[in-house]
Amino acid sequence: MKVAIITINDNNNYGNRLQNYALQKYLFSKLKIEKVDTIWYDPQYTYISSINIFSWKTWIKYFINWKNQRTYLKKEYLKDNIRMYNISKFTKKISTRLDFKIKDNLSREYDYFITGSDQVWNPNFWSKRYNHASIRFLKFVPKEKRIAYAASIAIPEIPKDKEQFFKDSLNEMKTISMREKAGAELVKKLTGRDVSVLVDPTILLSKEEWQKIELKPEWYSGEKYILTYFLGNPSPVIEKIAKKNNWKIYNLMDKSNLDLYASRVEEFVYLIEHAELVATDSFHACVFSILMNTPFLVVNRKEKGMADMTSRIDTLLELFGYQNRYIVNGECDLSDDEILHMDFSNVKAIQEREIARSTAYMKKALNIN
Repeated sequence: MKVAIITINDNNNYGNRLQNYALQKYLFSKLKIEKVDTIWYDPQYTYISSINIFSWKTWIKYFINWKNQRTYLKKEYLKDNIRMYNISKFTKKISTRLDFKIKDNLSREYDYFITGSDQVWNPNFWSKRYNHASIRFLKFVPKEKRIAYAASIAIPEIPKDKEQFFKDSLNEMKTISMREKAGAELVKKLTGRDVSVLVDPTILLSKEEWQKIELKPEWYSGEKYILTYFLGNPSPVIEKIAKKNNWKIYNLMDKSNLDLYASRVEEFVYLIEHAELVATDSFHACVFSILMNTPFLVVNRKEKGMADMTSRIDTLLELFGYQNRYIVNGECDLSDDEILHMDFSNVKAIQEREIARSTAYMKKALNIN
């Protein structure tokens, strides 16, 4: 059997690369699928990214300093490209097929196509120019080949102008599973279909499997630290714990620290496992904190004018029983001792149960006896 994966093509996000890797490895090693490829269909991102050379338009903006482009290009552009280049190294671990035009013969080469995981059905992440909506609903292949695994919409409501498209596209899927309860409820509302809520692919691999890919950063010398991964300053809760224990605070989004900001994917996993505490608003940073048994706090930062995308984290925390791990408006209801000493004794059993549920779904979807 041959299976192709359609997900978000992106060398700028740790979670995206990790979930893509995990789904492919799971299909290949656990379900014994003969051939599994990820289709890289998005020309707006480089397949195996290298540092981008300025286009002529960029040079013009630089010389006339359009919207302060000179400062941005000097201070931010190079750092962003180094980070993307380092993340792209992990893409080489994923069997990837380049197909910017999604050729008509692609359907004949694979028995099934899986869309997911990640926010493939979040319309805020679609580009009309690159036909993301149709590609991520697998409209280029027959209906009987269209499978969704732990797909995510991630927003609370479908925009009115896209409701009919969603309804038609969902009804055309052979099988659907969602990553969040809120997403499953939206599918039910639009189509009347009851669909499974299944875990993100990263949870389909064990702690030991993830430890095999870890990479210790060259700059790290063994000191204790709190790892933060969100935009903005640490809350007083984090700063107090760090000061009390004489721990450093390492912020993965700190562009002034290029070693951290440009961390490789394998280093991201290592830094989470070896932290004393993780504070984040990232779904996948929460996942890896749980899998690696690292205490963590979720920074709730719903911003004015931004869609609420916390449903994915809410579903994850409810699954493992960690609903009290939030920092809201800079405050946390837990004591320092409760923050730093979490009970991870049930994680493995819950993970194994969810792997079994996902496997049952996938075998049925792929017609595996």
